[in-house]
Amino acid sequence: MRRSTPGVLPAAVGGARVRRAVGLSGYGAEAGRAGAMVEKEEAGGGISEEEAAQYDRQIRLWGLEAQKRLRASRVLLVGLKGLGAEIAKNLILAGVKGLTMLDHEQVCLTCCSRDVIVKVDQICHKNSIKFFTGDVFGYHGYTFANLGEHEFVEEKTKVAKVSQGVEDGPDTKRAKLDSSETTMVKKKVVFCPVKEALEVDWSSEKAKAALKRTTSDYFLLQVLLKFRTDKGRDPSSDTYEEDSELLLQIRNDVLDSLGISPDLLPEDFVRYCFSEMAPVCAVVGGILAQEIVKALSQRDPPHNNFFFFDGMKGNGIVECLGPK
Repeated sequence: MRRSTPGVLPAAVGGARVRRAVGLSGYGAEAGRAGAMVEKEEAGGGISEEEAAQYDRQIRLWGLEAQKRLRASRVLLVGLKGLGAEIAKNLILAGVKGLTMLDHEQVCLTCCSRDVIVKVDQICHKNSIKFFTGDVFGYHGYTFANLGEHEFVEEKTKVAKVSQGVEDGPDTKRAKLDSSETTMVKKKVVFCPVKEALEVDWSSEKAKAALKRTTSDYFLLQVLLKFRTDKGRDPSSDTYEEDSELLLQIRNDVLDSLGISPDLLPEDFVRYCFSEMAPVCAVVGGILAQEIVKALSQRDPPHNNFFFFDGMKGNGIVECLGPK
């Protein structure tokens, strides 16, 4: 499943007396990575007139109860480079109760490896804690979410049924939407762990058919995570020639191991994954913050499970990748 995301709409919403979390990824010398853990307290108590005026637009959009849940939430944000700064800004503007920021490069460098991301996600999944992670590599960025079994409500426009006795015709055979009336529909979606999402078996016929529709950024992420594991850092412009050659070799090795032609990821990808671009951090940080508040509020469908942003093309894609 995939759907395009035309833009970023930071929003505000929150939770009840349950522990929820957004796991963590580290951040390194070049890539802007960030993770967060969320704890929610009792959402009781009213909102003052001053708060109602400050968050008026959000309350009109999401409702008072959603804003009260967000207002009772505490967030731990790990990693404060470009992406982390954007997430922090959006969560503060959304109105969370507290935001604790952790920025220690040695710890985050350890946490940025694929193995640590997988381990943290497994701990969160086992304890029903919601997990998010994200990275920015040059013009490319991604987010991943594992919310376990996530329940949410979605606002739907009511369908007006045609009254009996109305003359037959093309208009009467189509259900009519009444934009003035809406209803809240409860839904549930199940997420898979990041390990399963990164270890898709592409040998089956179904997977081969899906491969044609899968964005190449998914395989680029695999290459960059392998580079980080091997070198203990991200590609650096200071060692551009050396890192470019290594990235191409890793591309061949990784895609061969997946049973996929290396041509799926054109060689020019190495030109666009060095350093971190501030506009890409702004977009990916806005999306990740938006997904966090959606998870807290349990309002609207979340991204399941990857979001990839291509700064060269200026578009984002949601990909649902995993064992099924």
